[in-house]
Amino acid sequence: MAWPQRRWRARLLGVLVALLLAVPVLVLAMPAQAAAEIQRWSLADTNGDGWAISLFEQPDPDFPGGWRLRLTALALGEHLDHQRSLELQDTQGSHWQLANHSEEQVPAGDPAVPASSAQFDLAGLQPRPSAIFPLRLAIPLENGSDQALMLSPEIVEAIGLKAGQGS
Repeated sequence: MAWPQRRWRARLLGVLVALLLAVPVLVLAMPAQAAAEIQRWSLADTNGDGWAISLFEQPDPDFPGGWRLRLTALALGEHLDHQRSLELQDTQGSHWQLANHSEEQVPAGDPAVPASSAQFDLAGLQPRPSAIFPLRLAIPLENGSDQALMLSPEIVEAIGLKAGQGS
């Protein structure tokens, strides 16, 4: 009778040791999972061309923290301006400008920023837009023009919530 009891105790001890060893790994993994929270949407602009929209917290410690909005053209040959701000306007006439942080898409000092993608800082979205109204983006293109993209109230709400969190 003593033998099965020893085996049971040995298994229990093994499980406890495994749990104790796993706790530090789980604690270290939590911040990485929180930083990896990304929301994504796909929309068509006024020309019918597709755009991918990503909302995420800047994960690279070489750049300032905060929430970012990344726009990526899904149409071939579309080149975004990496210098100009993103202009936003709601249907009530409120305006915002988001600073361009496209350089954050590549390691610090790397000049090879993707031509079809630009990234913007949500810190400029104050006061937050109302989620009741759609939001029009004027996406800055390399040729000096802008491309219009309308965000639904659901996307506006998600962006507004992140803008309210700061960095």
